[in-house]
Amino acid sequence: MAVECTGRNVAVTPSLKEFAEERTQRLERHLGGPAVVRVVLSHEKHRFGAEVIAAHRRRRWKAQEETGDPRTALALAFAKIDAQAKRDSEKRRDRKHKGNGRYPETAEAPAAAPSRRERRGTRVVRGRTSAVKPMGVDEAALAMESSGQEVLVFRDASNERVSVMYRRRDGDLGLIVPEC
Repeated sequence: MAVECTGRNVAVTPSLKEFAEERTQRLERHLGGPAVVRVVLSHEKHRFGAEVIAAHRRRRWKAQEETGDPRTALALAFAKIDAQAKRDSEKRRDRKHKGNGRYPETAEAPAAAPSRRERRGTRVVRGRTSAVKPMGVDEAALAMESSGQEVLVFRDASNERVSVMYRRRDGDLGLIVPEC
């Protein structure tokens, strides 16, 4: 574990350095090995900024935060680094365990039993009906957030076309506008 703390217009106290070392140890437990972490604390006007750069093996993560308290800024920056490292390790794990499809199935392999969907065919299940109301994209986004729906069909007020807004897996909203 190597933690380098630097202060710009702010003194790096032993408690802040100790906090950075503690969070680095937690990060190393997630990563499964030693990490090199550089922490830069800065103070401008009434804001304290924390920039954390972490490196482990051949990967590197960077996060910046600004708040009124240096310890809070440092904690938020380390939280971002943890999230980035976790997301990166999950991607690597998923990519490693995903079948690459290089080898086609041989004729000698036993055929698997057909699934329920293959036996019956694809079903169409009718959902609830709703009126297609004219509204702007911003209004549709607010309606999605307030109702908790996954999909919203609306008539765009600017061009009078029917559009579909949906919630993506990453939590953002997607918009489908048909070409006519």
